[in-house]
Amino acid sequence: MTVARLISHAKRTITVLCTSTLLAACASDGTAPPIVDNPFSDSDRLSQRELRLEADELYRSARTRLDSGDYLGALEQYEQLRARYPFSEFATQAQLESVFAHYRSFQPEQAIAEADRFLREHPRDDAVPYMLYLRGMINFERNKSFFDGSDLVDTTKRDVASLRRAFDDFSQLIGRYPDSPFVADARQRMIYLRNRIARNEMHVVRYYFDRRAWLAAARRAEDVIAEYPGAPATLDAVEMLARSYAELGLREQAEQARKLLSQVEPERAKLVPVEPEPSWWQRLWPFGAQREAAAAPAPEALSTS
Repeated sequence: MTVARLISHAKRTITVLCTSTLLAACASDGTAPPIVDNPFSDSDRLSQRELRLEADELYRSARTRLDSGDYLGALEQYEQLRARYPFSEFATQAQLESVFAHYRSFQPEQAIAEADRFLREHPRDDAVPYMLYLRGMINFERNKSFFDGSDLVDTTKRDVASLRRAFDDFSQLIGRYPDSPFVADARQRMIYLRNRIARNEMHVVRYYFDRRAWLAAARRAEDVIAEYPGAPATLDAVEMLARSYAELGLREQAEQARKLLSQVEPERAKLVPVEPEPSWWQRLWPFGAQREAAAAPAPEALSTS
């Protein structure tokens, strides 16, 4: 007998022994022997078709709940869909629509987490522009208040961290997908966000100015002018810049800032001083203020860059 026949005979012997052992084990505990699928049959193809039909039915049910406003019920079925069919296109769509469901059910933290996960797992998906826009909308409305737009409460003093993130989301959308249908609305929202953030920054400028930290106020006002051009608050920043320079004794710089303001609002610029304003006690005792001014040394030039 040749070596090849010996090897073939040994393989058949091992196969028979393994099969006998497996059948004996199954018979000992009363269970039926396992059925090995035929890789050449059509059973797999049919099972895949059946699974797709089941996934499609579950997705349609979840989408019906989403469209009817039952966001929590939709989220539950989306989670089932993603767990049962994790590698199907239905799972990707379920992940996308789950972000919207979290957003509409007032769960911004979960919505942002799902949006970040979608962008991380599907960076080239056609829905990426929509996801960037939706993430911007979630951040845009996170701190939305009943008093927004009302004169009763100054809502510009609130934290604007989420508004800054919304601005970045819309900016990223416009930069990466300028032809997206969401760009027009994103631009309008960015204008609103720019104005809102600039007004918030002006509260910081006034905070420093009121505490006689004039150099810090001047530098913060310069940042507002540079970072938010076109915002209405930039005129306030120019005025506070002139006043801060005046208090620092930088008459030339204060005059330049006042001239800049006069190009837009000349009447307002006339009210801006270029000399340090006297304190309350100096107004009550003007002679003391004059002696103090005469004895004070000339101010040194300060760098405001």
